This record gives sequence, structure tokens and C-alpha cells, in this order.
Amino acid sequence: MIEKLLEKTSLNRREKLAFFRSMLKREMDVMNEYCNHDLPAEYRVEFCHLENVKKVNIARLLQIIEYYDPDFIKVLASTDPRVRTFIGYYFDFLRNNPYGYEAIEHQNLFGNWDYIKYKLKILFPSLTLEEIENFKFKRKEFIEYVMDKVGESRESVELKLNNATWYESVPYLELEEEMSKMWHPEPVMTDEEWNFIKRHIKGRKNIFIRENGTDKLVYVEVDIPEEELDKYRRDREGLKKMLMSRYNIDEDGAEQILRKAGWESETYHIIPPVHTDVVLDYGEEAKPTPTKKEEKQKVYYGNVANFIRHIGGLELETLNYYDLVYEKLEEEVQTILDRIILTHRRILGKLFGIFYTADPLMAETILTISPERFEFLKELTTKVTIRDKKFDLYSNSTAWKIVKQRITSRLPEVSEEEIENFKGKRADFIKYASQKTGKREETIEIILDECGWTKSEEIPPFLRQIGP
Repeated sequence: MIEKLLEKTSLNRREKLAFFRSMLKREMDVMNEYCNHDLPAEYRVEFCHLENVKKVNIARLLQIIEYYDPDFIKVLASTDPRVRTFIGYYFDFLRNNPYGYEAIEHQNLFGNWDYIKYKLKILFPSLTLEEIENFKFKRKEFIEYVMDKVGESRESVELKLNNATWYESVPYLELEEEMSKMWHPEPVMTDEEWNFIKRHIKGRKNIFIRENGTDKLVYVEVDIPEEELDKYRRDREGLKKMLMSRYNIDEDGAEQILRKAGWESETYHIIPPVHTDVVLDYGEEAKPTPTKKEEKQKVYYGNVANFIRHIGGLELETLNYYDLVYEKLEEEVQTILDRIILTHRRILGKLFGIFYTADPLMAETILTISPERFEFLKELTTKVTIRDKKFDLYSNSTAWKIVKQRITSRLPEVSEEEIENFKGKRADFIKYASQKTGKREETIEIILDECGWTKSEEIPPFLRQIGP
């Protein structure tokens, strides 16, 4: 049916509705392939994360279906009374969470502990939020506790935790603070991506501004002609200053508008970042035993490559359908489809990254078949390596700079210069940052650990080989 509809030069409203309903069914079928329990454990986490990213695209597809069938979501939400119970949890969460309306934005579905805790309350309604809070950073202990209290199997509990984006380990999938060019080089912005940013920078934006020492939510109606925006295609700072002067807002407010349009610092991406609040602590008992190593050797890794080729083919077919129907749709629907297509392309990129570890011969052939690509490939290689065994954080300027950048991305209220003033005085900085941001000292401590400024003040393991 999809092929027959695409052959028509134009589609009526009912045909467009039928097309997107069919695409919804297809997307759900493909999504069911992702959490494949026959795969090796180290791959399973990444595929389960990609499955969760696809849920965002499915929600966008439902937006398009709602455009052609306005009652669709209302019927979904109001037929079963259980939905009302869960929505009650959601509004309790919105009232109590510290992020205001930012909670409604899709990237926060993969957010920090506060978001995960709310989802766990839905998945385990017999637990209280206080009980869940007691297991922060203790995933393994939480599983044992739930198995005892609720009586569910380990597999069932682990699946629910993956659905709440509380993974066994945090896979590298576009972490927001690791999007600098030093970590994740980006190609030149394409026309399609620039058009995406131009389209989404316009319209009503809710932003937080600082007024009399408190955060205040205001709305800004951004309306800038495309010709004027085109002047700032390669000048993000210039566009930020123009927004500040035109709409009488501070730098932080202009930064929020650019991020809401998808222009993240010097790079741009629309796959939601993975949460960084949950860190797996491998205790002594969690170290693999020789028996486990023997089992690991028996895994046939060709299955991973075959699986990615299979699922990648399904994703490519879906992407083709979206591209072919694009010109036949209304502008409002094209706006939603833009986000679906861009997320789809990023998912394919992540699949290729996993594929490289499973079948490097074919992956390298794809990348190196054309000699013209070599200059591009040189830019992607690791350029700095710490060769000696001195792991003092302040002795390596590159590592210290990256740590400072990561801290300012998590704590935008603090500048790199301020951090530099506390070089070697981590405890003093924690007190200073706590006063300036209003966050608890324990929270600042955790953020510094995650960003690489640990108590030992050594170069963290993830920076001892600096590069992607």
C-alpha cells in the first residue's frame, strides 16, 4: 500500500493519514528488533538506548497522525483510566522538579536522575519515590530490592530499567558535554541542517531569565527573516548578540533560544543526549570471573554485524519513504518530518559506529574506498595522546582544559576563568559553586567526578587517551 500511495502525484488527507499509520506500524516493527537478547551484553545496552531514541521518533509520528486525525491522541489518552493515574504522577513530578517547563522538551526524556526516578515510579507503582531515591547510583542493589519486594524476575526488572534509561553503563551516544570538536568532529553544516535550524529558531520560545536573583519564565516571539538569518550561518556568536539586542534578553536567554533551535554550541545535533547522572560502580564482586571470560570467547561476533546490516536496511527503507513523501505534505507536517529524518540519520550513524567494532574490514572499506576521503578521515583521528605515566591533572594543559569545558557545560553559571582560580583547591571550589548555583555540595561533587575533576586530582581514565 505504501508504494502505491507514493506513486501518486498528490495525496488527499485520508491517504496521507493512511500512509503515516502504515509508517507507524513499520517503525514499531523495526523498533522491536533493537533490544535483541541474543546479542553480546556489551552491545545490548547501546541497542536498547537506540530503541529508546526511536520512541521519540514514534511520538513525532503520532503528532503527524494527530494533524490529520485530531481525535487520535484524545482517544489514546482517555479510554483507559490507568492513563489518568500515570498522568497524576507526571504532574506531581512537574510540580516538584527543578527544571520548570524544560521537562516537557523531548531531549529531557533521556535526562538526569529526577526524570529517571519519575519513570521508575510509573514502572513500579508499589514503590514510593523515597524508596527509589535511596537507590540513586545503586542499580544492582535496586534490582535485588525490587525482585524481593515485587517478585518480578531479574530480566523483567532490567528491561524496565532500560526503558527508564537507567542503563547498566552509559554508552557514548552524543553526550551533550562531549560534543566539542576536539571530542566529536562535525562535518560542515549542510543546507538541510541549516534549513532545519532556520525553521526552528522562529516562533514562540519559553526561556528563563534572571530577575532580582531569581529565575523567571518569559516568552519570546522570534520572527527573523530568512535572508537576515543566512548572514549568520557560520557566525553563531553574532546571531546570539543579535538576538540579545533585538529582544532585550541576556546572553543566557539567547543561548537557550539557539539550543531550542538545535544549534548546540559550535555543533548541532538532535538525538537526545544520554543521561549522565547514573554511573556504574564496578565493585570487587562485579569483576568478571575466568568462567565468564571463557563464555565470552564463545560469542560469534558475526551475528552482530549481520544484525546491524539487517536493521540498517530496514532503517534505510523507512528513510526513503519519508524522503519520497516529503514534497506532498503540508509545511506544518514537513516541520515535524524534518526532526524525524534528522534523528533517523543520526541513528544510522550510531549503527555504523557499532558496526565498525563488529566488522572493521567492511567499515574501513566503506570509509576508504574513495581516495578523496582521506583528508576528511585525517581530521577524525586521535591527535593527542598522554604517553608518560604522570597522571597529575594540572600537568597536562589539554586534559585540564577539557575538564574545565565539561564543568562549564554542566554548570553554566561558572566560567572557565573562575575554575582556573581554584586550580588545586577542589574542596574550596565545591563550596563556591554551591553558593553560586544554588545546588547542594553533594551534587557539585558528583558533577565534578563525572566531568573528570576527581578527589585524587589525577587525569581521569577517559582522558588518558584524549580523543573520540
